[in-house]
Amino acid sequence: MIYNVTRTDDVQPGEFVSAVVIAPGKDLARRSVAHLPGVKVTGKGRNVTAEPLDTTGPVRLVSVYEDETPTLDDALTSDEYQS
Repeated sequence: MIYNVTRTDDVQPGEFVSAVVIAPGKDLARRSVAHLPGVKVTGKGRNVTAEPLDTTGPVRLVSVYEDETPTLDDALTSDEYQS
């Protein structure tokens, strides 16, 4: 089964936010991210949930990765990059 694993509390910078996991059950899907920063998968205070993704329904975009490196033009014109 494919699961969408997400945090249920406020995420701090550098901490785990979400993942798409292939696992034989919800518990194992949650445990697959246990080693990531900010995650508590067991006991009181658990802050991760795993929901199955419907693979029989309409097409869904699961994950997108974008390069956040600024272009040279952005770097030359943005106040953020000039010092």
